[in-house]
This record gives sequence, C-alpha cells and structure tokens, in this order.
Amino acid sequence: MTISPFFRLCLYLSLLIPSLFCSLFTLYYYLFDRILRKTLSNHVLILITTYSLIYNLTDIVWLIDFYRNGYTLSSSRTFCLIWTYIDFSVFVSVSYLVAWASIERHLLIFHQNIISTKIKTIIFHYIPMFGFGFYPSIYYLIIFVFIPCPLSVNIQKTRCGLTNCGYGNGLTTLWDGIFNNMIPVFSIIIFSFLLIIRVWYQKYRMRQRFQWKKYRKMTIQLLSISLIYLIFLFPPTILLCLYSSGLSYYVGADFYSASLYLSYVITLLLPIVSTFSLPEVRTKFFKLTQLSQPFKRSIVPQTITVQPVPFSRTIPNRTTRT
Repeated sequence: MTISPFFRLCLYLSLLIPSLFCSLFTLYYYLFDRILRKTLSNHVLILITTYSLIYNLTDIVWLIDFYRNGYTLSSSRTFCLIWTYIDFSVFVSVSYLVAWASIERHLLIFHQNIISTKIKTIIFHYIPMFGFGFYPSIYYLIIFVFIPCPLSVNIQKTRCGLTNCGYGNGLTTLWDGIFNNMIPVFSIIIFSFLLIIRVWYQKYRMRQRFQWKKYRKMTIQLLSISLIYLIFLFPPTILLCLYSSGLSYYVGADFYSASLYLSYVITLLLPIVSTFSLPEVRTKFFKLTQLSQPFKRSIVPQTITVQPVPFSRTIPNRTTRT
C-alpha cells in the first residue's frame, strides 16, 4: 500500500483552504465572543486550533511545495531544522492537548468541585493545559537544536532528510515512541471511550437529574475530534507498539508508511470539526456563508387590473426633453 506524491499533494491542498478558513473563523469567535471565551472547555480548543493553524501554514504548506516541485523550499540547514522541529513539536503538542481535553471533559462533567475556586482552576485547568502544550516544544528543541546532528541535508527528501536527528541512541527513540506517540493517542481513545460509558451510565442511573443537555455539546465535540485520531493515528500507533515489542519492521511496513502520510490530515481536519461540532459557531458560520452569496430576486406572479381608457383622436401634449 503506497500513496503517490501526487495524491498527497491533492489531498493536502484540497483540505488546506477550508481548514485555514475554519481556523480563522473559529479563533475569531472563540476569542471575541465573551461567553465562548470564558467557557473553560473552549480554552484547550483555542490552543488546539492555534497550533493546528501554525502547523498547516508551515509544515503542510512546505509539504505541498515539496510534492509539487520534488525538492524542498530551501536548502538551508537552518530552514530544514526549523521544518523538522515544527513537524515534530507542533504535531505532538496537538496530540497532547487533545489527550488532555479527553481527560478534562471528565473533570468538567463529573467532578466540577475540582475547579470550584480560582486556585483550583489554575492548578487543575491552566497548568496541565499549558504544560502539555509546551512540553513537546521544549523536548524537541533539545533534540533538534542543542544535540548536534550528523546527518547532511538532502533536498530531495521531506524535512531535508533530518527526521532522524537526535535519535542516535535507543533511549531517545524509546522515549519518543512511548511518551510522545503511544501515550497521547491511547489516552485519547481510552478516555473518550470511558466518557461515552460514564455519560450513558449517569444518564441511565440518574434519569432526569443528570443534565445531559448541559454537557452534550462538549461531549459530541470531543468525540468528533477523537474519531479523527481513531481513524488516522490509532492504527500506526498500534503497529509502532508492536514494533517496539519486537515485531519485525517488514510486517505491515507499507501500511505503516502510508498511514503516517495520512496522519497529516489530522491538523487539517481538526479546525473543520471544531467549527461544525459547536452549534453556536456552526450557526454563525452558516449565516456568514449565506451573507456572502449573491442576492437572488424572486419573481412572483401578480394580478394587474386594467382600467378601460376612453377612445379619443386627440394626441396629448408631449413634454419636451431638455
């Protein structure tokens, strides 16, 4: 199973424009709508959308240019290291933030007392959110910037062939595979699945006392985002786990390689899903698109009454045009 560069180019390009539009639209309403901005469950979504926008404007655009020309945008080693750094750090940051959103939904729905005060909100909301968001940036800064890279630049490979910089020993490879790939993805799937069970159980056990309508929006939004990871990143993560356990890399190698290229659509789809999964934002989006459509006049049949005019041979006076 191989994916041609032309297919990758068409796939990324077809999703890039709607993704950028949805990112800007969603960020605008999240930041300038007072109710949306103050809702705790939206804070992590603001960070996810921001990181996705940065990733799509840099990494995805550079990938599209690479598949169009067959070589990298620049042969500068600095550019290549920046590209590699963004590709790893921003993508893992998004995965960690989605994983934290999967965990935080349990706190916001079933343990509201844990964020009942300002101090608790800082400890259990802001610190984990920013911690998970910035940890990959610091980690990969050490890996790709402070650790010397012996590899040479190859402009005929994505990220100039510097993907394996900093992975000269097995410890960093093992750490990256477990903590930066497996744990975030498995956390997203497990906690999203548990959320479905807990919500269903509470709704069944408490009947009307459980305010399902109050939490329905954030639950549906999280499950929509988690579904993207389940489809595009969970299968290669399972293979990575098996490879780390001793499975030969020749088993499923083509599928693993193809699935990694498909995983790039995650950051392209996240803003689109975020836009259409929230009713408030979705309604404003549809209103905006309707306003942008040209005005169409409707023709309605009307009944016209014709008054009879008396017959006369005289010609009325004509007004002379000046």
